[in-house]
Amino acid sequence: MNDFFANWYELLAYFNGFSNDMYDNNLYLPIGLWMILSPVIILIGYYYLLNSSRFSKRWYWLLIVVVLCAVNFGIAYHTSYNELVYLYEQQNAELPYNIEFFSFSFINALWTLIVSFVFSMIIKRGSKQCRRTPF
Repeated sequence: MNDFFANWYELLAYFNGFSNDMYDNNLYLPIGLWMILSPVIILIGYYYLLNSSRFSKRWYWLLIVVVLCAVNFGIAYHTSYNELVYLYEQQNAELPYNIEFFSFSFINALWTLIVSFVFSMIIKRGSKQCRRTPF
């Protein structure tokens, strides 16, 4: 599974050294699982539990997706930063990455947006009130 998520993330950007450390320490897997599972769970809740005409507006859907992107950005940043800091502290070495954490987290948020949109298009048909949200 680590290979699967590594290919997804590195499709948009490969950061020499950083991507290798992420792959070697299997950090793509937990971040990728959060990126897939959080939109699935939250959007099932939106389309089937909140299934009300009050929430069947693009504004609510967009708010949920933006929050999902922000949460997944934070998860990616927190997980990658903490794990790689720990790794380099164990080796008594200085962490050579700065902007890579932000860039990787932004890519994770972008993939969250894509997964959320695609999953919404798939499951919205079963919703009674929100089947036309976002389109």
